[in-house]
Amino acid sequence: MLSRAELKDRQLRRMKRWAGGLLLLMLSLYVASSILEARHPSLFYLSVFTEAAMVGAIADWFAVVALFHHPLGLRFIPHTAVIPRNKGRIAEGISGFIQHNFLAEEAIVARIAEYRPASKLCAWLLKPQNADTVAAYGTRLLAYGLTVLDDIRIRRFFQDLISRKAKELDLSGTLAEVLDVLTQNGRHHQLFDAALAGLDELLSRPQTRAAIAAEIAKNVPRLKAISDVLRLNLDEKAALKLLDVAIAKIAEVRADEAHELRRRFDAFVAGFVAKLKTDPATRARVHELRDEVLANPALAGYVDGLWSDFRSWLAADLHQPQSTVRMSITRVVASFGHKLDQDAEVQRWLDEQILTAAPALVREHRAGIGRFIEDQVHGWEEKRLTQELERELGPDLQYIRINGTLVGGLAGLLIAGITHFMRVSV
Repeated sequence: MLSRAELKDRQLRRMKRWAGGLLLLMLSLYVASSILEARHPSLFYLSVFTEAAMVGAIADWFAVVALFHHPLGLRFIPHTAVIPRNKGRIAEGISGFIQHNFLAEEAIVARIAEYRPASKLCAWLLKPQNADTVAAYGTRLLAYGLTVLDDIRIRRFFQDLISRKAKELDLSGTLAEVLDVLTQNGRHHQLFDAALAGLDELLSRPQTRAAIAAEIAKNVPRLKAISDVLRLNLDEKAALKLLDVAIAKIAEVRADEAHELRRRFDAFVAGFVAKLKTDPATRARVHELRDEVLANPALAGYVDGLWSDFRSWLAADLHQPQSTVRMSITRVVASFGHKLDQDAEVQRWLDEQILTAAPALVREHRAGIGRFIEDQVHGWEEKRLTQELERELGPDLQYIRINGTLVGGLAGLLIAGITHFMRVSV
């Protein structure tokens, strides 16, 4: 099968044969009509037509050839091989034309507004096959990512990178900022109340009460011995009493927002945040704990095991015809399309964001695109530039030769007719 360039070259050769053949036909007719004109005077007009047609054909042949080459190889003729000689100016002209016409901000914004990208995106997403296409690309990307991350060199690179960045992290400062946010407007009391509620619920469970009674008996053997002698279950009663006191204290704290324990909690949190920010010893200890955790081989092994299990599951799933991941991506894409279709406000917002961002993107990249085009044209050899342009424009330019032949002949015939009419009139 022929390539596009070969097809273009074939078309150019065919059109050159047509134009050249028409010139040869005019020459043949001119010679014949000139020879036979003495016996057939009416052939005068055919002779005039073909003579003028040859002049027009030769003139247009010269013009077309002069665009790309030196006609007949005569380099001394001025203003020939116009395109090769002006390659630099052509490069700048093409670059400027594209920048100011194709990459004009107003034109691009108007075209985008007319296109309505959010609506087109919505219509595209609503087609089931397109959602499946997105899911297919997503699963391929995930599969490729798994293959890449399976390479020990890549894994070691990311492990070293994460470890190094984690060691550079100011954990104490970050923790202090997080606690500052959590303690604003008493937000930390919500966590405190939640913890108290959970503790209250835990202590109220029968199994918890039994477990605490067992621990008291284990750790207070004398009370257990006395309880067994007197058969009074003192250990169990002591445990229940302690639990009742604890539950009552928790209820008291939960009910009183100004309770002493809450004030102590506030003071502890404020002091801890201050130490994280300013106390060198506390900051050093936090960073020391950070480094110990990062250097712990057990943690590294645990994380590596989790990753290996996840990777194995994901790899197996991605190779299944009914992949869970792929079906999930398909559902998400389809759901997004339906949501977008039902929300005209979001569609307008998307269009507005695109139209707002487009001018800046055009301004930022227009000159770069123009320079790229200019550099590409400058980088072409003159022979290649001529070949490419002649391949694209040559077939149409051959029509100029054909039209020049016919128009020249008609013009010559018209002039001859006017001249003959003027002579007869005189």
